[in-house]
Amino acid sequence: MNDLIQSLKNARKKKGLTQLQLAQSVGLPQGHISSIESGKTDARLSTLVEMARVLEHELMLIPRQLIIPIKALINGEELAAFEQRWRPDEENES
Repeated sequence: MNDLIQSLKNARKKKGLTQLQLAQSVGLPQGHISSIESGKTDARLSTLVEMARVLEHELMLIPRQLIIPIKALINGEELAAFEQRWRPDEENES
């Protein structure tokens, strides 16, 4: 969960929004956004989805076996670079 919250915080900063601006966009007090970002409050899923959408991101559930190729795509790696180290059939045999 910490990775998700940190990603949302980074996206907010990259977009140039303050906690107050994000809070106003999702209809929450600024202090609640602060508590979420600092890990003091566990946010509801609906709150995280709304925060992500305001920040032009989307939360989605993906199969674990696709994590490596998706991270590679996000990081801009060439397809061949991660194909060499990712073998889905081998992962499923474990």
